[in-house]
Amino acid sequence: MKRIALVLSLVVPSAALAHPGHGSTPPESWTHYLTEPVHVGLAAIALIAAAAAWRRLRRRARS
Repeated sequence: MKRIALVLSLVVPSAALAHPGHGSTPPESWTHYLTEPVHVGLAAIALIAAAAAWRRLRRRARS
């Protein structure tokens, strides 16, 4: 249940940000995803979460 709440908390707010006028670059371009602060922030959160999960799995495997 906690995982579902986590996924929803990450997905629902990002859907609310996808509206006309979102960002200063064209939304269909690849530069939009690399330069807009919202996307960069979400990518950073995803990388931190993946690193934490990987570290936790390594610790469990060593035990």
